[in-house]
Amino acid sequence: MKRHITSRLAIVLCFVLLMVAAVGCGQKDEINNSTGAAGDPQTTPEPENQQPEQQKQQIKVYYTDEELTGLIEQTSEIVYENDTEKIEEAFKALQSSGSDGAMSLWEKVKLLSAKIENGAVTLDIELPDEARFGAPGEALALEAIQKTMFQLDEVASLDILVAGEKVDSLMGHETLDHPIVKP
Repeated sequence: MKRHITSRLAIVLCFVLLMVAAVGCGQKDEINNSTGAAGDPQTTPEPENQQPEQQKQQIKVYYTDEELTGLIEQTSEIVYENDTEKIEEAFKALQSSGSDGAMSLWEKVKLLSAKIENGAVTLDIELPDEARFGAPGEALALEAIQKTMFQLDEVASLDILVAGEKVDSLMGHETLDHPIVKP
């Protein structure tokens, strides 16, 4: 009986060793195949997950002072991979606070979506009550977004939607064209 158990153990051990050797040989073949047959220089492995190259651009961003007396131009750097992301990053720059006390007119506005198609930019925003200004502030906010977006070569027109809807006025004071065309 002891002999029977010992022979079974020997058979199982041999089987395990053969499996390990077979797996090792299979991995070696995969490595050799990925470099090409006999070092063939024409066979190159496909690059995995090529990432688009990030681009940087200096843009002018427009803010205001605390009294909403006019626009203040400042420079900001945006980083993007494609045109849609470029528009989103320009909008984010408008939302950030400027330096030297410059105030963002778009800080509390939420960007729901941005798209660009053949030069036509559509921004869908959410405009909470705390993001609304009186007539002078609304006029400055519209001027700030137009100047910021229209400096980009890709942008020919700008359409601003509020919660997916074309509204007559952004905050109730200034007429909002659909679309606003680059001058």
